[in-house]
Amino acid sequence: MLRTLVLSTLTAVLSASLACAEEVNLKLKFEEGSKSVVHRDTKATQTLTLAGMDVDTTSTSFAISRSSIGQRETDGTLKVEEKLESLQSEVIFPGGSVQFDSANPDKKAAIPQLESLMEIFRAAFRLSVSVELDADNKVKSVKLPEGEYDKLSEEAKSHFSPESLQKTFERAFEFLPSEAVKKGDTWERSSETNLGAGQVMSFRTKYEYEGTVEQGGETLDKITGKVFDVNYSINGNPMLQVTQSDLKVTSSESTHLFNRKLGQAVSHTSKTHIVGPLTLVINGTTLPGKVDLTMEEKSERK
Repeated sequence: MLRTLVLSTLTAVLSASLACAEEVNLKLKFEEGSKSVVHRDTKATQTLTLAGMDVDTTSTSFAISRSSIGQRETDGTLKVEEKLESLQSEVIFPGGSVQFDSANPDKKAAIPQLESLMEIFRAAFRLSVSVELDADNKVKSVKLPEGEYDKLSEEAKSHFSPESLQKTFERAFEFLPSEAVKKGDTWERSSETNLGAGQVMSFRTKYEYEGTVEQGGETLDKITGKVFDVNYSINGNPMLQVTQSDLKVTSSESTHLFNRKLGQAVSHTSKTHIVGPLTLVINGTTLPGKVDLTMEEKSERK
């Protein structure tokens, strides 16, 4: 009996060890002819201190988007169409605010100077985006409908250029590892966020595979991430330049839940806090300052 007990215990320990060491492949899959809907909430709160004065802004957005996957071509190319079905956004700043609701997209901004921001919201809601994937499901190109880019305002074009759109879609898949992983494995990724007007925020993120969790009757793979490095730059904007920036990440956390059978993430949450000094040159005037920025995001595939 003792021998049997010892053997059973060793078997259990060995099985648990093997389970912990099991490698899994977390690969994207795109089922031809399928459709999906994603709900996404984002929020950013920022205090920009310039010449001793605080400028507080808050932006929030809720969007519902639909993806439609086509049929794969003989060379392996697969097209995915993305289109917003609903968009509500609000930006609050000292002295006013601007709200966009896709239920009334032609409503003018209360402050005429902010009409350019409304144009960006209108374009985001109105335009469909076509993503071309190669045989390995890597992004080949991202395009707007023919002729639509030329109709955009100059400020909106910086958000909807092919290069900017491609980086946005590549970033959506960046959390996945390139190789098979086991629990505890880590990997790093670089990414960029286009803030408009030539402003770019670059990040370095460390991801970790946490194993599987049970949710809604499904076994999901859990990936966590932490942004550990950030950089802010401004390119090609003669009215606004940054001559010094030393931003630091004070806290960061993110979680992706990935359905291995579907080959798609089913949910994502993240929150990152960034602070630090910078020096801006606005219309030729040098202004030392500092930034306190918190960015949050939550998305769920329906």
